[in-house]
Amino acid sequence: MNKREKERIGIFGGSFDPPHKGHLHIAKLFIKKLKLKKLIWSVSNKNPLVKKKYFYNFKQRKILSKKITSKNKNIKINDFDKKYSYQLLNTLKKKYKGKKFFFLIGSDNVKFLHKWKKLSSILNTSTLVIISRPGYQGEIKKSVFYRKNHKYLIKNYKANDIFPKKVWIYIKDKGVKISSSNIKNRLYKLKID
Repeated sequence: MNKREKERIGIFGGSFDPPHKGHLHIAKLFIKKLKLKKLIWSVSNKNPLVKKKYFYNFKQRKILSKKITSKNKNIKINDFDKKYSYQLLNTLKKKYKGKKFFFLIGSDNVKFLHKWKKLSSILNTSTLVIISRPGYQGEIKKSVFYRKNHKYLIKNYKANDIFPKKVWIYIKDKGVKISSSNIKNRLYKLKID
């Protein structure tokens, strides 16, 4: 990174119920592909768009996230409990002034992305990065978000590119065939048996 280039920080948010090696794989991939100095792993207390009961409570999910990321010095667990992503981004922009932010999500989130509170604020203050997840590769082009924002997609990028506002990046990855839902289903089955 040259001296004039802004330090890059990624924000990787999710419920992480529970966090697993697939999440860690994605986090490491983001760090490598985008040349991030730091990745802030943000465990959401409650997703306002999803009405579900969590298997692990918020405190447990943060503890598990700290354990799974403990060997990665570039990954920091977020200590700010914000209800909405734009609030978290605004708080982090104040804490890390002058840094370039990348907001990182899996393709499983694209279905509801157009419903995110103040999505335009996120798109105007960070570069949105969407990574493919097994089983969700076709979801992007079907989404309301894609129909409204496909013209801002950067298809060929270099990690050192300087991105204008509103652009977003899609990263294709084979991923790790594991999901929080599968883990929870196995744990529920153990409780029943």
